[in-house]
Amino acid sequence: MMAYMIWNWANFKVASAAGTIAAMSISVFTGIASAETNKSRAPLPIIKPASGAPALKYRAADAPSDNLTDADGRIHVGSAGFSMMPPTGWKVRDNVPGLSLVLEAQEEKSPKYRGTIQVQVAQGPRYLDSVGISDFQDEIKDKLGGEGSSLLDFTVRNSELVKADDGRDALLVYTGFNMNGAELLQAHLMISSENQHVVVTYTDLAERFDSNAADAPLGIAWAAMTSANIPGKNPERFAGAIHIGALAGLLIVFIAVLLTVRNALARKAYARVGTGAESDMNNITDMKSENLDSNPPSSLMALSSEDLLESGSPVTIEPRNAA
Repeated sequence: MMAYMIWNWANFKVASAAGTIAAMSISVFTGIASAETNKSRAPLPIIKPASGAPALKYRAADAPSDNLTDADGRIHVGSAGFSMMPPTGWKVRDNVPGLSLVLEAQEEKSPKYRGTIQVQVAQGPRYLDSVGISDFQDEIKDKLGGEGSSLLDFTVRNSELVKADDGRDALLVYTGFNMNGAELLQAHLMISSENQHVVVTYTDLAERFDSNAADAPLGIAWAAMTSANIPGKNPERFAGAIHIGALAGLLIVFIAVLLTVRNALARKAYARVGTGAESDMNNITDMKSENLDSNPPSSLMALSSEDLLESGSPVTIEPRNAA
């Protein structure tokens, strides 16, 4: 019995541990935590390029042929559910091949470069864990700085997690390059839901990234970029597997507890039956002992000499006469 109890407890501990591991697996696959940033100001790009710049082969969506502007100026693109608030005075174009939307800054006198915000809405989720961030940076490098690119000295400056206006986590990546003798910088903002993602890229002269004040070029562009919105919420790479594992773990624990309780009740019932049987046997033995003491069988009664005498003289056998 003791060995059975020890074996059952060991199985319960193993099952409980399995359930705990399954429930805790969620902490392994959820990736890095999002970082809080100042919503009103854009993070500034670093001056020194990152070594071994690592993530955007855009999954192009068909450019929509229509858009709808709200009374407050917010633009809704096609049927994807994407919308954003363009900077005041910027030109809006939705007829650029390969792009969902292009916003162009106001014209300046003899500008070296006219700032633009390019928007691309595409199908499928993009993840904000360490693998997803690295992939996003690698794709940007392959697309813009790979072989055959006309951009010189292309580098990935820095990247970090930020917040969009709706509170959703987003990934910001800064890149830099030289084109036609002008030093340019880009801010790539990637926002994703469970079904689609959008990449919003602001391109301008590097000198316009020096300040993140609300009225500076970067601040104005940043306000428009972070206003981008698509329906849904941030995706999790292993959400389905995590939920299944957690449920399986809880089920294992429940079964283990159920078996333990059932076995404990069975042991108690067995103990009660055993105790009752032993008590009945003792009662039977006691009853037999009492009967032997009070009413011994006649075959065991001893006959005294007086009893023999009271029964009369024994019959004698007369000797036979001799012939």
